Amino acid sequence: MLSYPLLALGVLAFGIAAEGFSMWGCLREVDKTRGEQSLWQWFRGSRNAELVVIFGEDLAALLGLTIAFIAVLVAWITGNVFYDALGGIGIGVLLLVVAVMVGIEVKALLVGPGCRGSRAQGNDRLPRGAGADREGIELLTLHMGGDVMVAVKAKMREHGSQAALIDAINRIEASFKERFPQTQWTFFEPDVR
Repeated sequence: MLSYPLLALGVLAFGIAAEGFSMWGCLREVDKTRGEQSLWQWFRGSRNAELVVIFGEDLAALLGLTIAFIAVLVAWITGNVFYDALGGIGIGVLLLVVAVMVGIEVKALLVGPGCRGSRAQGNDRLPRGAGADREGIELLTLHMGGDVMVAVKAKMREHGSQAALIDAINRIEASFKERFPQTQWTFFEPDVR
């Protein structure tokens, strides 16, 4: 039999309200960066480690408190504490799943993954003109926090002089940084084959 079920439900209800307010604030920050993406797409593609961790923690806390509230309520109504124990197991599983998911995402951010989706496709289309031959382009991107490093190896057309070749490379690098302001470092290797 549960002791003081109304007190437990009151504390859990207060916790749900407080965590709901925290989650609302977190979602406002997430909405500033996710654009048209779903929450799942944002979570998988975000490069903001702090916000990913806060989102995961708030989500786990809110869902965990909700499970606990339901478990205590059902245990009180039925008089069977099995439901309270089942709720505790459910919360443990939930916390494990969220911890693993957040851990996977944060590990990917620490290792420095390449760009995904439209950003990578956009980067792949950039070196046109300015002396770069489209058939001879290799492109690598690497996220480092919110910044992007781009490495390009491109077959270049003849420019007549070293200065003209350097000017063409500088124009390509400038176009990367203009189109993608998060590009902090650009490494360009011209090739002739």
